[in-house]
Amino acid sequence: MNAFQEKYREQIEEIVKSANRIAEKGFVTSQGGNLSLRVDDNVILITPTKVAKESITFEDICAVDMDGKVLYAKPGRKPTGEWPFHTRILRNRPDVKGVVHAHPPILTGFAIAGGDWMQKPFLPEPVIEVGPMVMVPYAEPLSEELAERFDAVITKSNGFLMENHGALMVSGEGVWRAVEFLEMMEAAAKSILVAKILGNAKTIPMQDVMNLERVIKIREMPMPGLKGEVHSLSEIFHE
Repeated sequence: MNAFQEKYREQIEEIVKSANRIAEKGFVTSQGGNLSLRVDDNVILITPTKVAKESITFEDICAVDMDGKVLYAKPGRKPTGEWPFHTRILRNRPDVKGVVHAHPPILTGFAIAGGDWMQKPFLPEPVIEVGPMVMVPYAEPLSEELAERFDAVITKSNGFLMENHGALMVSGEGVWRAVEFLEMMEAAAKSILVAKILGNAKTIPMQDVMNLERVIKIREMPMPGLKGEVHSLSEIFHE
């Protein structure tokens, strides 16, 4: 273990655990998906390109700065090619530490189908912890355009659907918490899909959505999205 790995040992272990977890849950296939974890103002741990998440080990994790310059990578490894949207998101969301991009089957189905189903308030926990799953218009993977697509929405929620691509979660607590958000929203998507099939996908009334702000205060949680940007749940949800 070198000095860089020793300094960030716990954080590297967290991102490895998170990468392995999304593979275990079936949220990625082949070499898809990528994760990042901000560990210092200008140091971001990030998963490597062309390595299946189930196979990622401690030695595989790379590091870049906010401009994408490689700070650390073992021979034969380089950061995911989708680092531009990770660094751009982290720049625009200074409160965020962890970013997870994956392809959970049900959420990705909603991303393919389009519409605003995942932006509606169906269940309390997703409402108060993640916010609406805001749709990000399609752009070519690995492109700067894809990174730019997040600019208009990144402050409004902690969860996003990438049109015809997959899902993305952010968390101010770390990358493992972002994985937990992903698990929560994939479960919510299954429930919403079942409700749609049964023909009665009923949202929480808006007054009750607003009342959930009491729960946020009692639990001393931040509002979804960037602190100071969202003042009320009614700003980001609609029935």
